[in-house]
Amino acid sequence: MKKVILNTLLLTAIAVIAVSCSKPQPVQTIESLKAAIKGESNASATYKAFSAKAAEDGLPNIAKMFVAAAEAEAIHVKNHNAVLLKLGELEFTAEIKTPEVSDMKANLKAAIDGETYEFTVMYPSFITIANAEKCPHALRSFTWARDAEATHAKLYTKVLDILNTTGNDETISAVWFVCPKCGDLFDTIEGLDNCPLCGTNSASFLKF
Repeated sequence: MKKVILNTLLLTAIAVIAVSCSKPQPVQTIESLKAAIKGESNASATYKAFSAKAAEDGLPNIAKMFVAAAEAEAIHVKNHNAVLLKLGELEFTAEIKTPEVSDMKANLKAAIDGETYEFTVMYPSFITIANAEKCPHALRSFTWARDAEATHAKLYTKVLDILNTTGNDETISAVWFVCPKCGDLFDTIEGLDNCPLCGTNSASFLKF
């Protein structure tokens, strides 16, 4: 009986090794995840600094927006790290650079440029790699982040237009929402039952 058990365990071990050897690690996707975490971590830190500057400048609604945006980027970091763990990697902690803070119009323009780069260049390239290496978990995380960044850029553009027109943030939403699953950002959830990106019920959105 012991011999049968040992043989079974041996065959199981060989099968596991064979499967592991037949599916190499998605090396490029892992590097993409780390690069994305670096970008999102620094974006989160930058938006916290932008929020502090907005509050200092008497722009409380923009300050709330950037606090919410910082949390959204942190959710992307969390999602990307979750994929690394699924791939047998350790969580990756990025080096945070000192944020560059200017006047609020310049800060908003920098935020728009950063998000535009991410959803038009960075994430599409990462998605292509994840597809090629057949890594569905990374593909989902990258796709959510790409689509959320596109939303962020639209909202920042809207806010910048208002600031340019009125010189204040009085007509900008005083309450902001973030989907806790995919990091999508909203200036209103009126009439919205679920997140359009991941389907999360809007009742569970984070409120700022």
